[in-house]
Amino acid sequence: MRLLTHNTLRNSSQKAKGEGFPLKITATEIRVEEAPVLTEDEQQLSFVKGILGMLDWSALVKAASEMGLENALPPMLTEDLVKDEDFLRALFHVLMNVHLVNGILTCPVTGREFPVMDGIPNMMLEEEECEAVRI
Repeated sequence: MRLLTHNTLRNSSQKAKGEGFPLKITATEIRVEEAPVLTEDEQQLSFVKGILGMLDWSALVKAASEMGLENALPPMLTEDLVKDEDFLRALFHVLMNVHLVNGILTCPVTGREFPVMDGIPNMMLEEEECEAVRI
């Protein structure tokens, strides 16, 4: 699971009341790819520039730290950083090349644990955790 994916996941159970974000990462296995996912530098920069506005920056910084990348990202995203191509390349690496292979994602509100196995988070809720839906 990429950190980009983690930045979008939340506990949507009734008990979490919409506050189940960001999920805490407890990693038992991490993989860092050295080869970029996209081969063209311009594609990487364009991708990162396009995704910046959708990221929850504080959640990304916390997740990177939980994955052992302390100080990999600055605590605040500034206009100067957004224009810095070296920073954007480093951000691409954190978002796309750092993977949680095995571990647990824990809801900050309920403590509910979601396992991650072979890079796939299991976010399935039990029926009693879901809001009643009437059709």
